[in-house]
Amino acid sequence: MKKYILLFIAILFSAVSTFSQIRLSAIKVDEWVKKNFSGQGVIIGNIKFKGYPLSALSYTSSGNILQVQRGLILSTGNSFNVAGYNNSHNQSSTFGDISSPEADPDLASIVNGKLFDICSVEFDFVPMDNSIQFNYQFGSDEYPEYVDSPYNDVFAFIVSDESSSKNIALISGSEVPVSINTVNFKLNQEHYIDNNLYKQVTIKRQEPLKTTYKGTLPGRILRGIGSIFTVNGPTPGDQTVIQADPELLKSLDPNLYRNLRYDGITKKLVAQTYVTPYKKYHLKIVIADVADNIYDSGVFIEDRSLTSKKDLKQPGFVDYPDLSKVVDPNLILQGKTLEEILPADYKAKMTGTTEQAVTAVALVTEQSPSSPVSQPPKKLIPAPKPVDTPSPDQRKVVLTASEFEMPNLVILFDFDKSEIKDEEMAKLQAAMARYKQVRNQYSISISGHTDNYGSLEYNYALSDRRNKAIIKAVNHILGQKIIIPAESKSYTQPVADNNSDEGRQLNRRVELVFRKK
Repeated sequence: MKKYILLFIAILFSAVSTFSQIRLSAIKVDEWVKKNFSGQGVIIGNIKFKGYPLSALSYTSSGNILQVQRGLILSTGNSFNVAGYNNSHNQSSTFGDISSPEADPDLASIVNGKLFDICSVEFDFVPMDNSIQFNYQFGSDEYPEYVDSPYNDVFAFIVSDESSSKNIALISGSEVPVSINTVNFKLNQEHYIDNNLYKQVTIKRQEPLKTTYKGTLPGRILRGIGSIFTVNGPTPGDQTVIQADPELLKSLDPNLYRNLRYDGITKKLVAQTYVTPYKKYHLKIVIADVADNIYDSGVFIEDRSLTSKKDLKQPGFVDYPDLSKVVDPNLILQGKTLEEILPADYKAKMTGTTEQAVTAVALVTEQSPSSPVSQPPKKLIPAPKPVDTPSPDQRKVVLTASEFEMPNLVILFDFDKSEIKDEEMAKLQAAMARYKQVRNQYSISISGHTDNYGSLEYNYALSDRRNKAIIKAVNHILGQKIIIPAESKSYTQPVADNNSDEGRQLNRRVELVFRKK
C-alpha cells in the first residue's frame, strides 16, 4: 500500500511540474555561471557561491510569465517557492534563525540594518570591449505593503577592480539603486509590474522566523501538491485575514499571478557599466533579507546575457584595436596584464600608418586611478604650442577677460535644511556681485541635491526647496526677478560617499552653473 501511495504522489508531482509555467531545477551554481551566464566578449573564472543550495536555482519561464525567460534565480528563501499561484501576501521562508544575523561588507556599505539569508555568487571576468552588461528582474513579497519602510530586502551587482567598486543595479539613466523603495507603484512605475491580489489594509508584520527552515525533497513534493488544493490561511501575527480582492484581479495579468508568488516584480532591466578592455574585474551578485528574515525576494539573472561590446557613446571614447585573436584573456584572469602578454611581433607591426592603433593599445592598458570602473580611458592631450609673450596692452586684455569669467558655484546646506547658512550666503553674494558685471554674457541654471537619508520622494521635495531658496536669494541680491531653470535631483547624483558624514555634507548642495550665451 505504501508503495502505491508513493507512486501516486510521484505522478501528482509530475503533473504539477508539467503544468507549471516557471520550472525550477537544482544546480551547482559555479557550473551554471561558467556554462550559461557568459555571452559574447567576456571571459569568466574563479567562481564562488555563498548561500544555501535551495536559494539558487536555474529556471525557465514559458508563456511570457517572466520577461527574463531563462536563467538563474538567487533568493532570500527557498527558490522553489517562487513558482505557483500567488495565494499569500506574505510568502516567507528562511535558512537561518532570527537570533543569528549574517554579514556582508558590500551590502553593509549600502544599507543599515541586520542581514539574513545572504545569497551571492561572485567571479573574476575580463571584458574584450569597453562596455559590459546583463539583464535581470527583481521580485519581492515586500511589495506593496513595505514601500517606503525600513523592511527592504537588498540586492546589488558590484563591479570592482584593484582600487574601486561600483553597484550597477541602477535605474536606467541615473545613479539610483533599484530597490523596493525606488521602483514600485508610486515611483518609477514604468519599470514596475504589479502582482498584488490583496486589498491594502493595515497588517501587523509577520513575526520573524525562529527556527531553521529544512528544505527536503519530500517536503517540496507535498508543498507542491498542497498549493494546488489549498489557499494559505493567515500567518501568525497577521491582524486581519487577507483575501484576494476581485477588483484587483481585474487589473492584473492572470498569467503572472497564477504562476509567480511575488506580489511585485520589476520589468526587464539592464545592468551596465563602462570598463577598460582586456583588464581583470570582479563581479559580485548578492541579495539578502534586511531587518528580519521574512518576506522573500529574488533576482532573476538572464541566461547568456553577460556580454561586452564596443560603445562609441562612452564619454571621452577613444577607439582601440580588436585584440581577440592576438592575446589570451585567460592569462589576464590568472593575473597577467595586457602589456605583459601582448606579443612583441604585434607591437613591432604597429608602426607608420598604424600610429593611432599603437596609441589605442597603450590607452587600453591605462586606467584612471580615481575611479577605474566608471571613468573612461584617458585621452592623449597634445603638448601646448609655444605662445609669444604678449605686449603690456595685450596682457591687460587677457587679464580683463579672465577677471570676468564666471566659475560655477556650490552652496552647501545642513542636514534636512533648505535655509542658506551665513557663510554660504556670503559666497553667493560674492558670486552675484561678479555676475552683475557680465550678466548679459552668461545664463544661470541650478540643480538641487541631497544625501541619501530618507525616501527618494522626500529628497526630491527637499532638493526643490533648496533650489527655491537659492532663486529667492539671487533675485534679492540682484534687485530684480530673473528666470532661473532649476532641476531637483534628490540623491541621484552624489559627488561624495554617502557612507561618511563628510561625504553626506558635500552631497547636501545646490550647484549654480554659469554658461556663456
